[in-house]
Amino acid sequence: MVFRGILIAAAFFCCWLSAANAADPVVATTELDHTFEAARVYLPNRPGHFRKSAIADLLAGAEAYASRASGVVFYAHGCDGLSRITDVTGAFLARAGYIVIAPDSFARRHKPVSCAPYSHRAGLHREVLGWRQSEIRHAFRKTRAVPRIAELPVFLMGHSEGAITVATIDGLSARARIIEGWTCHAGWPEYRGLSAPADQPVLSLVGADDPWFRLSPLRGDCGAFMARAGRHQSVVYRAPDPLHDDHWLSWNRSVQGRILAFLEASRR
Repeated sequence: MVFRGILIAAAFFCCWLSAANAADPVVATTELDHTFEAARVYLPNRPGHFRKSAIADLLAGAEAYASRASGVVFYAHGCDGLSRITDVTGAFLARAGYIVIAPDSFARRHKPVSCAPYSHRAGLHREVLGWRQSEIRHAFRKTRAVPRIAELPVFLMGHSEGAITVATIDGLSARARIIEGWTCHAGWPEYRGLSAPADQPVLSLVGADDPWFRLSPLRGDCGAFMARAGRHQSVVYRAPDPLHDDHWLSWNRSVQGRILAFLEASRR
């Protein structure tokens, strides 16, 4: 009986400890720290060039990099993590003078699968949206605590799952946001719509025949949730435009030009 009581007490303690850890903000912050410390960073170097680096290098050389930067772009990657898409995006933005910080969601110790890219299936981990928003907020807080970086204008950009994050996040003081590869339409209410203030510039980019959005609840574009023509722009690429069925659009030079023009106008 004594032994049985010890087992019950041990089991209770383990359950309590597990619950306490789940609710402990220190544990949660540690997970967010992993995503920030593993962030991929793209830094403006001499004109027309960039340097791919680590977050530690940016923070150590903040004064030098801030003096030559046009702003900071917090970039949210897609559901399959940091990739060539991140690198191409970070490179063209950094060549144009922006510091790009892309937190790594997959640096968490526990990261549930949220999509199956090769079959265009998403929604496998509904709670991932809250996770991704927390990652961007954490990177924002950590970076904006650095004096010289804090003086730079801030922009938000995301692709696919990262675009949902950027569309729905609130509470961050950013000059503008760019939503690539998302429609702002969804069956889950927290995924639907646009959280940008009416006076915050927004650029949304989507292919009309993007294979990720074949289901009826996902069809449409972010223009349905936009206000004030001129501050919010929804660009839909339709056939015969070759981008009409692309999910990643910013590989294209003309799309890159549109993004850079939008960022420059939003800086003023």
